Amino acid sequence: MATLSELIKEKRSLPAGNIYQKTINGKTYNYYQYFENGKRYTKIVDEETCISLRKGIARRKEIESIVKEYRQKEKLVTLSKKTLSLTGELMCGNVPVAKFENGDLVEINKKLAPYAVIRTSRLELFLKLRTIDMSRTNARILKRALGISTDEETTIPLYSYAMCVSDNYWFKPKHSKVKYQDIIFKDDSLFDLSLKGNSLYFSSKPKLTPELTTIGSFEKGWKIIDGEWWLYKKGNEKQIFSELFCYHFAKLIGLPTAKYEYDEGYIRSKNFADKYNFEPMAALFGEDDKYESLLPFLYQFNRKVASEYLYLSVFDAVVYNVDRHNENTGILRDRNTGEIVSLAPNFDNNLALISTIDMLNLPKQDGLIKVFIKFVKSCPEAILLYQDLVFKDIAISDLQSIIDKIPIKIEDSDRLIDVIYQRYNYLKNIFNKQHY
Repeated sequence: MATLSELIKEKRSLPAGNIYQKTINGKTYNYYQYFENGKRYTKIVDEETCISLRKGIARRKEIESIVKEYRQKEKLVTLSKKTLSLTGELMCGNVPVAKFENGDLVEINKKLAPYAVIRTSRLELFLKLRTIDMSRTNARILKRALGISTDEETTIPLYSYAMCVSDNYWFKPKHSKVKYQDIIFKDDSLFDLSLKGNSLYFSSKPKLTPELTTIGSFEKGWKIIDGEWWLYKKGNEKQIFSELFCYHFAKLIGLPTAKYEYDEGYIRSKNFADKYNFEPMAALFGEDDKYESLLPFLYQFNRKVASEYLYLSVFDAVVYNVDRHNENTGILRDRNTGEIVSLAPNFDNNLALISTIDMLNLPKQDGLIKVFIKFVKSCPEAILLYQDLVFKDIAISDLQSIIDKIPIKIEDSDRLIDVIYQRYNYLKNIFNKQHY
């Protein structure tokens, strides 16, 4: 079934207007009448063109009827100004997990509540961690298109009930009768606007959209493909190449990773949290993303997650990912029990590899690897975990196979393969069990 966005695009490609006939001197003519740039035009068309136009006009009217029906349903869940306060319940699906009065915590279910609320007892941090980055040009266009006037970080996500694609948390305003199934995202009609700045939708009223809770500074947008959400992101060729290489390399070495694909000049990733709740590390631990701070904490919090985080850090050192922070790594939790499932899959590597530096000429022990090794040597927990990491054996041919899969080609790919091969094996062997 076509999404609303796809229907609107199809409608724009179809003819508008109407067909009528006139008989002049005993001969019947087909006339096509339409408006363009505010002016009305009429022209005679032949029978074949007439048949095609009739079919297109009929399909356009069918789509208009479907869109109109959707818009009527949409109005049932549009927020009013009264529902934008911080008084209400934070929900996990249809289960209340925290109650707030003007942003102050009144009650909490610590098994199910998001970590940002458990850690701070406040609603504001939870909302800020799922607020669209207003430094993005298209984010500002999106805000205007939806008729949103506020610049408050804690208010913007409330226009979509603070719903997010990667979890089932949302905010239920006081006195609201809305249920989770009423507001779950069903269309991607703002995809083009959010990703490309192309607006198919302007309204005096806000609407439910996942775009209001899409963080990050790169232009991006959510699209439904075969019933599943994919996040598209802009980038230059080096950034897209780096993202694709990192995805395939993570799979090669056994690091859980979000699925990435190239699609018509964009990079897209499949939502990895459709069955779980993704909690960014910033919610659990704050903004301190230093190895020496985060790993000992995770070791005490959940040893399995700590081990997975350490292997992710190895991966980052190999591919020179200097952009790992506490909002692009996190934890997956069971939506029903709140139990920890694992570290979230690896994602967001567009600033790694060749995108920001001349990685091909880095020494084997560059600054990032030196910092990482120094940390492991100084951290007893890291040393213990490192010895239990499972490093897969890889071959030059495996890396060449990755290069062959990527539609974007780069110069000196042989040199890149050699650099990655050497860096990976260096970190694989440096903390030999015999040394400790």
